[in-house]
Amino acid sequence: MLAFATPALAAPVCDGTISDRKRDRAIPVRVRMPATGQARAPVLLFSHGLGGSVEAGTAYAKQWAAAGFLVVHVQHPGSDSSVWQGSGNPRKQLMAAANGRQLADRAADMSRVADAVQAGERIGACDLGRGDATRMGAAGHSFGAHTVLAVAGQKFGPMGALYRDPRFKAVAALSPMPPRNQASAAPAAFGAIAIPVLATTGSADGSPMAQGKDIGEVTAARAAVFQALPVSATGKSSVGIWLEGADHAAFSGGGGRGRGVPNPHVTAVVSAATSAFFRANLGGNGVPDLAPAQALLRTGDKLQVK
Repeated sequence: MLAFATPALAAPVCDGTISDRKRDRAIPVRVRMPATGQARAPVLLFSHGLGGSVEAGTAYAKQWAAAGFLVVHVQHPGSDSSVWQGSGNPRKQLMAAANGRQLADRAADMSRVADAVQAGERIGACDLGRGDATRMGAAGHSFGAHTVLAVAGQKFGPMGALYRDPRFKAVAALSPMPPRNQASAAPAAFGAIAIPVLATTGSADGSPMAQGKDIGEVTAARAAVFQALPVSATGKSSVGIWLEGADHAAFSGGGGRGRGVPNPHVTAVVSAATSAFFRANLGGNGVPDLAPAQALLRTGDKLQVK
């Protein structure tokens, strides 16, 4: 059993880029090799929030690598740190980057990195061929949560599951939001996703995109993502986490713009829950052992399974 109260084991880390010639695009990545073992390992891709970089999700990724996953932080040009760095009005630039075109590019980035894992490409001294592309999942925070739900099979109105990539077998959406920030839009968007999803939010998980809505409306909309997921027909469980007092940045795993230190309680719960969730769904029996995460919950926190 992984002990989340102690520092995660060190794992080889390599920075580089993956080229997408079809889109004339270079995708920055950071690869964390599994800390132990020599066998092919399950793979997790991490998608950062708006204005982020390969630094995002570091606290989670260290724990996942220690637990035996090969982790790839994916940086998305056009909605990454380059959008706000050097800008006189970072907020305006970030808001402008939160659009459907960028979501399409992000989903395509995830699929291209999945291609690289399948092909066993190398990033410096890190061999993506060590990863098992048949056991691949994804996690993301904020805009990254939108990204992983898109590749999981979110429906976009009459266009359907436009960005679904069946190579992703399970996803963790950290601080997701339904279309138009409306709880009522969640069933149509997420009700037909066929793979397990872990979704997190908290009582202070606000959003600058939800102008005119109070915090209760915003958090209810975020919670509606898990509520809209279908009940498992395969025995592979989806997981919903509510953490009392947790704000939006608390779920980032660190490395966000101006927020390098992650929230210890949120990080501990999410690390324990996601590690169990992905272990169960990327080669396991689909039923995560959530007892370690349950033991970390405080008054007002909730963990649900369906």
